[in-house]
Amino acid sequence: LDIPETFFCQGTTAPGIEGLCLLLRRLTYPCRYSDLIPPIHNKGAALDNCIGFIDGTVRPICRPGELQRVVYNGHKRVHALKLQSFTLPNGMIANMYGPVEGRKHDAGMLADSGPLNDLQRFAFSSTGQPMCLYGDPAYHLRIHLQVPFRNAVLTPAMQAFNSYMSAVRESVEWLFGDIVNYFKFMDFIRI
Repeated sequence: LDIPETFFCQGTTAPGIEGLCLLLRRLTYPCRYSDLIPPIHNKGAALDNCIGFIDGTVRPICRPGELQRVVYNGHKRVHALKLQSFTLPNGMIANMYGPVEGRKHDAGMLADSGPLNDLQRFAFSSTGQPMCLYGDPAYHLRIHLQVPFRNAVLTPAMQAFNSYMSAVRESVEWLFGDIVNYFKFMDFIRI
């Protein structure tokens, strides 16, 4: 494995085997996210080429003394910073972008963050099928970004697709909940 004899990290020296054990422990704490893969797929993912989920979150902040309009989020009616996460079905964060000003739209964050460019270059299966992310209706439909159907009249098949994918997409929401749970200072309202 080419594990070094000693690790030097944050002013601490540890034997190589201890460093490996710490890494493995951190990857499995509090549970192995890979254990969530079967339940997610058992919920009925309608896409067979979906590699992850993308979503933005609004984190309220104190009203700043200057540039209040820049950080004001009219949708949530709070001063805030926004973050965007692209998560994998195993719960790992593949891309975290932000913070950006609270008024920024999710589609604008996606354009600025750049994962779509990477997907367009690299995200193809061995058979050449494009792999995609699944996002909420705030995003625009693209080959590498699928979103729910938004027609005024949905067929039963469209409704079923939306329901199945909505249930599976919850994992990205769980991730934001985990982040707020581990870093309480991120949840300004509860302080």
